[in-house]
Amino acid sequence: MVEVKVLSGARSIGGNFIRIEDGDRALIFDQGLRFDIMERFYRGFIAPKGLRELREIGAAPKAEWYEGANAIYISHMHLDHLGLLSNIPSRTKVYLPSLSIYEVLEEKWRNSPTWLSLIPRKYYVEIEELRPLETDENNVMPLPVSHSAYPAYALLYFGSNETVLYTGDFRVESFLKDEEFIKVHGGISMPEYLSENKDLRVDRLIIEGTNLGSIRAPISPAEEEAMLRKIIAAHTLVIATMHPLDLEYILLLDRLALQAGRNIYVASEGAAKLMETVANFRTRPKVITDYVKILSRFEGANLIDLDENSILIASYHEVIEVLRDLRNAGALPRGSAAILSEPEPRVEESQEYEAIMNWLLKLGTQAYLMRTSGHYYPHEFKTIINIIRPKRIDIIHTKTPGLNITRCR
Repeated sequence: MVEVKVLSGARSIGGNFIRIEDGDRALIFDQGLRFDIMERFYRGFIAPKGLRELREIGAAPKAEWYEGANAIYISHMHLDHLGLLSNIPSRTKVYLPSLSIYEVLEEKWRNSPTWLSLIPRKYYVEIEELRPLETDENNVMPLPVSHSAYPAYALLYFGSNETVLYTGDFRVESFLKDEEFIKVHGGISMPEYLSENKDLRVDRLIIEGTNLGSIRAPISPAEEEAMLRKIIAAHTLVIATMHPLDLEYILLLDRLALQAGRNIYVASEGAAKLMETVANFRTRPKVITDYVKILSRFEGANLIDLDENSILIASYHEVIEVLRDLRNAGALPRGSAAILSEPEPRVEESQEYEAIMNWLLKLGTQAYLMRTSGHYYPHEFKTIINIIRPKRIDIIHTKTPGLNITRCR
């Protein structure tokens, strides 16, 4: 008999830990960090001392939650879902959205002088990559979803007496067109799959509700694309920041660059490595070798190669350094703009947006703070539920799980 335990994430945005017990099988869906708790205890010079302390304050899952687990499934690699793989106390198989992308991130984390060095796996953790739309030996099928981390999945479990769908984080509309989504994600999206398979009954839906109760104005990917097109047309050099996992956003910039007849340059190793996972770029991106030290299949370039017809992709950590170097080289055109794409979860980046904005003003660069959420909006909840048609709904990954937002069916 299927028993679902939401051990963390029921009343917080992040820190999901879902344990499913079914006979002699025990599965875990996500094992994320509680950043809301970390913010209460760590600030400035106060940093975590280790795994035990993070467990004690409730920021990391308790060791006993893992007891008897056959496998751990990670929906996507934002740290409020991926968590610390070093926190896994015993030999366990972990299913990740992408082994190659994880290994790139793992190298960065392992060499970090901060608490991020706690993330990488221990030697006994076996990793396997999720295969979209394939049911595995544990009766789990990963369903591709659009999100601000690539790749991302909902997890469908076919249990002995119940079918359970855990959505992870997702948005209804993607930056990618249907054919491009399938090519990049390896299959159709979760809403489309469930729409096409109407005979599939979901007994229990565990759905994120990040934007429930939020006053943020809903902006769709199509609306953001229209705004970005106007900004690119109005300015000379455009610098765009992005989260190192937001491949859909990078592909949107690639599409807009082609339409505007612009060249794309990359000044971020993380972005360059992520871009190498796909081969369907419409433009021919070049990497700025002053910032991308790794070997790349993309052609190399220098800062002085940038002109008024360029779009430069950088990370939040590098954007001010790049702009200062451009100014010092006399290569920062008048009328330049910086598009800051606010990351999710923002706390992961620990960025001082006010300081970044002050630097942009000093450098004579117009700033735009843009964000299309990686999560569906409240007005879309009815559409989602009418597609899935679950018998029971648990709303997690939100501070307002009991909010009565709409009438369904």
